[in-house]
Amino acid sequence: MFLSYATVPMFAFTILLNFFFLNSPIISMEVGTLFEKCEDCLADTCHKDKKRPCISMSTGRYLCFTCEAEFGDDQYYTFEECKAGCTNKNKTCACESMCIVCISKSWLESGGSLEPCYFPSERELNITCK
Repeated sequence: MFLSYATVPMFAFTILLNFFFLNSPIISMEVGTLFEKCEDCLADTCHKDKKRPCISMSTGRYLCFTCEAEFGDDQYYTFEECKAGCTNKNKTCACESMCIVCISKSWLESGGSLEPCYFPSERELNITCK
């Protein structure tokens, strides 16, 4: 069977591309629970009790965003919660995206960077399904 000289390298490239895509070090910012309907998101304990925002996604779904431990660092919803829970003297509270993370001081001092801080507005926290 005759194979073009480009077939084998293209096959290898495709395999490597899939490997890097599936094992990407980039963590998705979309942490939480996805809902098909806005009403379901607003009725869930994630939004009602924990006061987390229901964010409209480009897919037409709604995401109730949560702050979960990442890379062994605890995350909190407010600076007050972080200060109470982040008791290790080698760690500090820093804002990352919509969460407050208890993170190593030495990592920050050595040039570690966090996602830009973003706290949802009152309007976003109090969305209605219209």
